[in-house]
Amino acid sequence: MRAPTTDSPALRVTSLFLSIDGEVNARGQGTPSFFIRLAGCNLRCWQRFGGCDTLYSFGPGTSMSVDELLARVEASGCPKVTLTGGEPLLQKGAALAALLRGLRERGVFVSMETNGSIAPDFEGRECVGSLVYDYKCPSSGCTAAMQPFVALFRSLGPSDYIKFVLRDLADYAFARGRVLEARELRDGRPCPVLAFSPMLPTAEDGLPPDTLVARLLADRLFEVQVNVQLHKYVWPDATTEV
Repeated sequence: MRAPTTDSPALRVTSLFLSIDGEVNARGQGTPSFFIRLAGCNLRCWQRFGGCDTLYSFGPGTSMSVDELLARVEASGCPKVTLTGGEPLLQKGAALAALLRGLRERGVFVSMETNGSIAPDFEGRECVGSLVYDYKCPSSGCTAAMQPFVALFRSLGPSDYIKFVLRDLADYAFARGRVLEARELRDGRPCPVLAFSPMLPTAEDGLPPDTLVARLLADRLFEVQVNVQLHKYVWPDATTEV
């Protein structure tokens, strides 16, 4: 393990933990991954429904040097890192670029989960193996903050994802519209993968997975992957990160 240096740049971190990646990414759902959850978020999604499921990441976090983070990844022995938040691209700049380049030098595959509001033109982008954009649907209350879909779709590659979390049929209609837009943009070039992720339904409403799949097949959206959050099925009652 390499010794930390005294002038290593720092990032604000909420938590570090070893688990499986329950979301879509180029290495596949269920892949073991070392999570680096950065602190802070610029959106406040799902306010009508109690807020998002990582409210604890909105605080200032703990300052950790890039060298320390790299040492923790090395100590885990895991060849994959999931960089998430909050919103990790709020900290884009020299420190984030140094972390990404350090991970690439160590042969670590990086997937990054981002909320859709910040363009993928950050320093160190070339070191991210799979960029996963969580494009907010109407029920989130944050659709207006998203990057223009056409520009985002054109700027991502075949190992990247645009994921839509769907609470209800209005969200489904919105996401289906984006899929139809994407069809017009496919000109033989490699394109990002589109994924639909159902929220777990409540007693009153919701879009359960079986309803989503039936709609998707009936509408012949054959290019769409269904993303069921695997970690929530493995640990349905978890009160801490696993």
